[in-house]
Amino acid sequence: MTHTCALLTHPVCLDHDTGPGHPENRKRLEAVMRAIDAANLADIARIEAPRAALQSVLDCHDPAYLQFINKTLPTEGHAKLDEDTVIGPQSLEAALHVAGAVIKGVDLVVGGAYKRAFCATRPPGHHALYGGSCGFCIFGNAAIAARHAINHHGLHRVAIVDFDVHHGNGTQDIFKHGGRDQDSGNIFIVSLHEKGLWPYNTEENETCTDTMLNIPVPRDSDASFYHDAFRDQVIPALEAFKPELVIIAAGFDAHKEDPPPAALFNDPPGKQNLLEADFDRMTEALIGIADKHAGGRVVSVLEGGYNVEVLARSVVAHIKTLIRA
Repeated sequence: MTHTCALLTHPVCLDHDTGPGHPENRKRLEAVMRAIDAANLADIARIEAPRAALQSVLDCHDPAYLQFINKTLPTEGHAKLDEDTVIGPQSLEAALHVAGAVIKGVDLVVGGAYKRAFCATRPPGHHALYGGSCGFCIFGNAAIAARHAINHHGLHRVAIVDFDVHHGNGTQDIFKHGGRDQDSGNIFIVSLHEKGLWPYNTEENETCTDTMLNIPVPRDSDASFYHDAFRDQVIPALEAFKPELVIIAAGFDAHKEDPPPAALFNDPPGKQNLLEADFDRMTEALIGIADKHAGGRVVSVLEGGYNVEVLARSVVAHIKTLIRA
């Protein structure tokens, strides 16, 4: 059977232990995988994510940061990389396998084995900075995927589109402050995120340049704001850029039912009103861009989403769109 979409994951992603009460926990991925199993998705190939080579991570992160992780990694119990990012003994292995998942996804899609790939993985990545962790994120997975596509496949134009409710500050930081000027003009970053929400980086999250489009969304917006922003800003910008690969930082915490009331956050969570159909509509629009300019090539990686049942439903809907569109 020829499959349209590859599903990449690894059991060690469940072993990233963030401790009791942490909103980014293994139950998120367990719910996602149960829902994928129950959906009986025939047109998807399951592939075990490899462990990324350290050099692939160093292409996007300061070597001193890797040294800090190794020094901080506990042999038992938990440790903190920052106020929000808790790690356990297997967290580095999990993070390396997430990086391996996005790299393998790029290899499979750019190599023509599949049109699209989804990485059902954790920890998430879009807050991870060039020089450190941030907001539950250890490595910048979408950034690693984009740089791999450029460095190892010779692509010249890669788009990263992030619809997580929080700003993709880490992705932006890696390409702005990572000392990689050779990427100038090769990567276009789009982030739609709630205005005034953590990480409270107003100047950065409203920046727009020739290679960066930030769209702050007012709190408690209707879905129409997102769809209008796609129609009037995102799609025209991507049409002008003509990406050879589209990478989606797929956070689902802008869902109307996210997060659950009992979720523990150090800062207020987002409040938007999207439903699964709205994520599908954005995904379809991005696939349309990929079909027109990139031979249909899309790699999507899981970011936020903390109501586990809502997250699971949203991911399955997202994968079904990747398959059918």
